[in-house]
Amino acid sequence: MIKKLYSAAFLALALMFAMPTQAQRTTPPPPGPAPTIELGEYESFTLKNGLKVYVVENHKQPVVSMSLVLDRDPILEGDKAGYVQAAGQMLRTGTTTRTKDQFDEQVDFIGADLGFSSTGFNASALKKHLPTLVDLTTDALLHPKFTQEELDKVKKQMKASLAQSKDNPDAIASRTRNMVLYGKEHPYGELMTEETVDNITLQDIQSYYNTYFKPNIGYLAVVGDVKPKEVKKLLKKSLAKWEKGTVPEKNYELPQRPKETQVVIVDRPSAVQSSLVLTNPADLKPGAEDAVAAQLMNNILGGGMDSRLFQNLRETHGYTYGAYSSINSDEILGRFNASANVRNAVTDSAVVEFINELSKIRSEKVTDEELRDAKAYVMGSFGRGLENPATVAVYAINTARYGLPEDYYANYLKKVEAVTAEDVQRVAQKYVQPDKMYVVAVGNASEIADKLQKFDKDDNSIAYYSTTGEKVDRKAMGVPAGVTAEQVIADYIKAIGGKANIEKLKDITVTSNATIQGMPLTVVQQQKGNDKFAVQVLMNNNPIQRVVINGDKGKMEAPMQGVNKEITKEELAAQKLETNLFAALLYDKLGIKTQLTGMEKVDGKDAYVVEVSLPNGQKATHYFAKDSGLRLKEVNNLQSPQGVITQTKSYSNYKEVNGVKLPYVTETTVGPQVIKAEVQNVEVNKGLADDTFKL
Repeated sequence: MIKKLYSAAFLALALMFAMPTQAQRTTPPPPGPAPTIELGEYESFTLKNGLKVYVVENHKQPVVSMSLVLDRDPILEGDKAGYVQAAGQMLRTGTTTRTKDQFDEQVDFIGADLGFSSTGFNASALKKHLPTLVDLTTDALLHPKFTQEELDKVKKQMKASLAQSKDNPDAIASRTRNMVLYGKEHPYGELMTEETVDNITLQDIQSYYNTYFKPNIGYLAVVGDVKPKEVKKLLKKSLAKWEKGTVPEKNYELPQRPKETQVVIVDRPSAVQSSLVLTNPADLKPGAEDAVAAQLMNNILGGGMDSRLFQNLRETHGYTYGAYSSINSDEILGRFNASANVRNAVTDSAVVEFINELSKIRSEKVTDEELRDAKAYVMGSFGRGLENPATVAVYAINTARYGLPEDYYANYLKKVEAVTAEDVQRVAQKYVQPDKMYVVAVGNASEIADKLQKFDKDDNSIAYYSTTGEKVDRKAMGVPAGVTAEQVIADYIKAIGGKANIEKLKDITVTSNATIQGMPLTVVQQQKGNDKFAVQVLMNNNPIQRVVINGDKGKMEAPMQGVNKEITKEELAAQKLETNLFAALLYDKLGIKTQLTGMEKVDGKDAYVVEVSLPNGQKATHYFAKDSGLRLKEVNNLQSPQGVITQTKSYSNYKEVNGVKLPYVTETTVGPQVIKAEVQNVEVNKGLADDTFKL
């Protein structure tokens, strides 16, 4: 089996392009009396076609921004989930009068920002370019040209995004939470997959646009260096041909609340930590009477680094880097959410502390100090938001969309100031349900399932799901009778050509092309016998990563990270597995242990799950197709400056070279990065010089 991407090298490379920062919150000063709020003035008018426009003047800078929101009901997309998102992206791919390239050139020429979504657009430019910006926006809005070529590009981008998130434990937890909370037959719970994206047609895009892009459900905010009169004149002319229409309304049955706590597990056998989400539905509408008190309650419970959850799970117990909660309002159905990533060994202990805190805020009043600090933080955030003129327009639109009192935002701080400890306890009892929620855990089921069973009120009823949302029969996906890890590995070696054919490859050089964030890479992997290996990664023909192993010695170089080190004896076995094209042949020699832990679906195929353990304790999980025997996927947990990061490699497009099958496509997911490598050339038995592997 070929391994074209060197894990440690690409981990470092991926982290160069994705260095997340930890949001911090400082303790706010004590609040004074709620101040009188001057929201700022706006002028609104409605065009003949029903479009509602809100204009906020701000002449401090010569810039104008426009934002359109189409207020439609959620859409159940079924076996074409993703077509609504695709339709939004397609609105920026050319018009009947401009090709995509022409459109992009004109946007760039005036230095504008212009982006569309399925429910509107955002646009901004210098005031002097406002007529051109309106012309471009109107052209895209009223005269889109949907082509198969552009749809294919959009679908490819969507599938790449899915590939990036499918092995991300937080993304899996989020998808699973929505699915169990709302159900697959609800717009909030259905899942987009590669299959549903493949089902999207050009007619779906056109139909969505024809049905929902109507001005009479639209709210347009115009903010900046403008006068309401000039905006009205400009829009009346540019949008005169945008015709109103009847937009269908959708009603969905509300999902049933769980009658008792239900544990849900998505098994990731290689995971060293669990992504935990505790959630329950919350019938909290935007601007509801309880909304302000609920916001303060959540701020105290899990809204930041000073919150109870953070202090308990991180500072007191050291279970996690951070624990948080949120409560979301929604016109249909909101939700309460609490989450953290914790070590496998403390998964159940973390759930205990979560439930303790959720129960405590229901049973006991918060302290005067906690309530005071929460009010100060919320008031400060509200005040800072008002520094942005666009906030005035957003508040005006929200007031109209949700039927709020005209003085809702003007009196917002008074509402905050009026909340009492009794109010906080009341909304906690109403919207936080620790005895009737879903406990979703994405992690190694063999290590966490038994520990989490005690939280499920119905014995032996833990629900198992795959990473793509299918319910899994845990017993059916267990270890098949009579099948061993050794047999699976032997079948794999046979599937790629057999030991005899592999040993005929005295030396081999594999050259692949890859990209990361659009930047081209070249990967060259060379091997001579079973003790000489070299992997080099180049960017613009400049070496950025290099690993060489010669017998019982090795060296790693990464000039961009300032790395130039000898590989220690403890690291050597792992590095040989990374660099060896056919590492499975060396398992016995290197002291590698294998264990068949069960079966899973990998891209719709039944696959054996084999845990591979190194002498140093490092583990990886490999997935082998039941039908072909070929390796489909490999999952490793790698240590990084940001903690443990999961790396997933997917192998496909096997081709035979000199009697041995090699995967010509490898997709490596490291954190937020997806690196796709494709083999360009394979050279066999060319007499590689020993100097190639000189340390």
